[in-house]
Amino acid sequence: MSDAKDVAMSSQIDRIEAGLKRVATHFPHFPVPEFLLSRLIVMLGRDLAAVHDQLLHPQGLSEPDFKVLMVLFSQNNGSAFPSELCAGIAQSPANITRISDGLVERGLITRSLSEQDRRRMVLKITPQGERLLHEFLPSMFVVVRRCFAGLSDEDIQAITALLKRIAATAENPSTPGGAQ
Repeated sequence: MSDAKDVAMSSQIDRIEAGLKRVATHFPHFPVPEFLLSRLIVMLGRDLAAVHDQLLHPQGLSEPDFKVLMVLFSQNNGSAFPSELCAGIAQSPANITRISDGLVERGLITRSLSEQDRRRMVLKITPQGERLLHEFLPSMFVVVRRCFAGLSDEDIQAITALLKRIAATAENPSTPGGAQ
């Protein structure tokens, strides 16, 4: 990020924090740190998604397309049921169908009936889909590393562990430590 963007982002964060503190004057138990963290996570997600979109667009892929390809590529046999993808990439069954239709049309994945259960569809990455990932993922590594260049490996591990804890609690806020 350039220095001008750093200053603009810092100023934006300062304004958000000041606004949250003003809200807290009306609500004595308003959790300013938690609301600020939530906003920062959302902003970071938005900004990283924009970076990913810039890298994926020239490949003719959207972020959900990429996630489907990556999940399939990461499987031992390169395949998964659409229902498994729904949870894994946070998409509805209708969106998985739409995404997979486009990837099938491009020859990046196939869709077939399961040999174990003929009522279920199986999605499988094709050699063409694997080639696409092999061609452009290395350039994506460079950009993603650049986004986190100011952090040490230990910082990244610590943040990852904390975000996993937040994600687990946010998934089920009635667990201990979650909102009641």
